[in-house]
Amino acid sequence: LLGCKYGDDYQCHFVKGSEICNRRMANIAETLDQLGIEPERVAQYEVAIDEYDELPKMIEEFMDMIMAKGPNPFKGY
Repeated sequence: LLGCKYGDDYQCHFVKGSEICNRRMANIAETLDQLGIEPERVAQYEVAIDEYDELPKMIEEFMDMIMAKGPNPFKGY
């Protein structure tokens, strides 16, 4: 999940969207852990408006991490 980065020029269209997402991500991580799935399979990144050029690198690193973990253990293959 991508959200707005806090800072001096915080410009979140949803005002508290990133804050709400932080709480929800904590709940999701806890639920995944209880199910025996690595909570790292879901991640939140906060990006400032002037950091748009960092997005491809963030996505690539996340994809590499997911690929290293392998398929979802509940998929059965």
